Amino acid sequence: MGKIIEGLFGRKGIPKKDVKNFLKRKSKSRTICYVLITCHESKEDGKMDVEMKYEGDKYLASYMIDTASKIMQGE
Repeated sequence: MGKIIEGLFGRKGIPKKDVKNFLKRKSKSRTICYVLITCHESKEDGKMDVEMKYEGDKYLASYMIDTASKIMQGE
């Protein structure tokens, strides 16, 4: 999972290969919840398609998103 976390903070983002490997490994590990948020390049009108997939308890997933947001804001 270290590569996944490092990829989040790189300029290139997470390589698709790492995401696929993570999803394969999580089924073998003790992972109880994950959240995957992806987006595509913005369209000509400036809008961006954002997709989110989570597995596990929805309240835990919400807490994880909240916590990640605070980390990114530097709190």
